[in-house]
Amino acid sequence: MDNCGNQYDTQDTKNSGIAGIEMTSDEAKYACKREKKTNDNIMTTDVGTEVEIEKFGLDGDDGDDLLYGVEDIPPWYMCILLGFQHYLEMIGATVACPFILTPALCMEEDDPNKANIISTLVFMSGIITILQSTIGTRLPIVQGGSFSYLIPSLAIMNLPQWRCPPPEIMAGLNYEEKTELWQVRMREIQGAIIFAALFETIFALTGSY
Repeated sequence: MDNCGNQYDTQDTKNSGIAGIEMTSDEAKYACKREKKTNDNIMTTDVGTEVEIEKFGLDGDDGDDLLYGVEDIPPWYMCILLGFQHYLEMIGATVACPFILTPALCMEEDDPNKANIISTLVFMSGIITILQSTIGTRLPIVQGGSFSYLIPSLAIMNLPQWRCPPPEIMAGLNYEEKTELWQVRMREIQGAIIFAALFETIFALTGSY
């Protein structure tokens, strides 16, 4: 039988035994039931404030909504499906970075090297994703190109020494000269990005933020 049953029904007010507070029978029954739930989903602070919290399966119940944990391995068909889903989500943003950046590198629209830049970025995204999902933080994400470095790269390419030559000069260059034109700019951006990434890595490892 519930200890918070009819014991308060015959009295208008009664000391509930909870913090010595005088309350009506309905209030006393309610307070008694709330006290019994303390070990289940009630957290009481130092000042006596009660805050309801969800259990999230911490008491041993099967209340976890996650299908797979960090250490779990889905079936092979599910891995293929989830991998293809990640690919569809990341390919647009990954391909967008080279298309935005290559005009600032003085690369022409029909330059076949644009495909090499895109394929290199996709390939390195796969390598980095494998590394972070095995020996890294193991987040369920795809490591792709970052738009955080795009604005600084465009700002560097907008400096006077890195601006593209006029169209009439570009038309008079041969293929090797055009290739060197965008490669020297690519090396400039790569150096800046590598330095910025190292600076960010040091901050992350040391916690200096």
